[in-house]
Amino acid sequence: MRTFAIVNFGCQMNEYESEKFREVFYDFGLVEVSSIEEADIVLFNSCAVREKSEQKLISSVGYARSLYEKYGRPYVIVAGCVASIKERKIKEVARDSLFMLSKGYELIYERVNELRSELSKYLNANNSLNKVGVHRVFAYVPVIFGCNSFCAYCIVPATKGREKSRPINEVLDEVKSLVDQGVKEIVLLGQNINHYGYDLGKQEGFIELLEEVGRIPNLKRLRYLTPHPAYFTKELVKRMRRINTLMPHFHLPVQSGSNKILSLMKRGYTKEHYLEIIETIKKEFPEASITTDIIVGFPNESEEDFLETINLVKTVQFDKSFIAAYSKRPNTPAATMEGQIDPKTKKERLNYLLKIQNEISLEKNKAYIGGTYEVLVENVKGNKAFGRIPQDKLVIFESSFEVHPGDLANVLITDADFIHLRGKA
Repeated sequence: MRTFAIVNFGCQMNEYESEKFREVFYDFGLVEVSSIEEADIVLFNSCAVREKSEQKLISSVGYARSLYEKYGRPYVIVAGCVASIKERKIKEVARDSLFMLSKGYELIYERVNELRSELSKYLNANNSLNKVGVHRVFAYVPVIFGCNSFCAYCIVPATKGREKSRPINEVLDEVKSLVDQGVKEIVLLGQNINHYGYDLGKQEGFIELLEEVGRIPNLKRLRYLTPHPAYFTKELVKRMRRINTLMPHFHLPVQSGSNKILSLMKRGYTKEHYLEIIETIKKEFPEASITTDIIVGFPNESEEDFLETINLVKTVQFDKSFIAAYSKRPNTPAATMEGQIDPKTKKERLNYLLKIQNEISLEKNKAYIGGTYEVLVENVKGNKAFGRIPQDKLVIFESSFEVHPGDLANVLITDADFIHLRGKA
């Protein structure tokens, strides 16, 4: 029986797209395996946001090519953002073992059809085989593609194009279909998701979308990623409070605590605006967890600028921060800025801030010990189950009774580290 593997680099948008590709492979009766070595066909879905992800893709394609030369498999398919900017390099590495999917991020359904057509030729099969059903506890649903923000460090507008919102009825129909299939949690996606509807002339499009999705019967949990602080308002937070299925977790990327660096990054907001939004969130959602993204070592970041970021992290007390050292991306203004920070300094700042954040995360997680929280079970292995509480914290727990993916279990939290919680059902 033919097999396939999907290797996903990058964001939740890529995961959504990979899920659509996975359905096509199932349509052809292929069986998914966990490693490249076992696969007859491997699909790499790439991400260009960071240079490291780009390098990992090229390396992985090269490894797959070496397997192809030895065993005549796997056949390599590449999709995603790196395919848009490194097409020649990928073709040099993969040579005749390669098929490239078309560019243009919003054209997911066109790429799905393109993959279907390629598989028909490659497998000499038809697409009338029965689909294998796959149970999913949660599902990603993109609502807006592309980005209009043009941050100085970011390659996304070049790879995904300008913002394009999906019609609200199209989004609602997809969510309803997923809920009817048993999906318990929906995560709405967009590069700047709270800019949803602006291109359709609806400045309140995002909150209206949340409200409409929140009314869908049998939907247990609603989340969204990723908002932009420049378009986040106090009024938005207050309206969110009235959506019962909306989970109390806010991921709001700050990137830097220095107004000078935020200006150089072209982020479009100040530290003061960001802190005002955080204050409103804590007032309206006192039970919420708050997470963020931070870049250290951006060009011209002085020690004082870095200390301002440290002070902001200590002030907000983020539950988690996704911290990265600045990485040059081609054709972005920051790549050619004067004042580039040397790798040693970037690494030192990264490690220092990680240490501070891990200490904060540990204390935040310990505060959950002794409380009972509803966990949406995502996976079960032996006598251990894995899932998340409304605040999006991972819980590993034991249960004296049988639990299954998709169950909502009340779990007493008994222990915690800086990454996850532990408990008993």
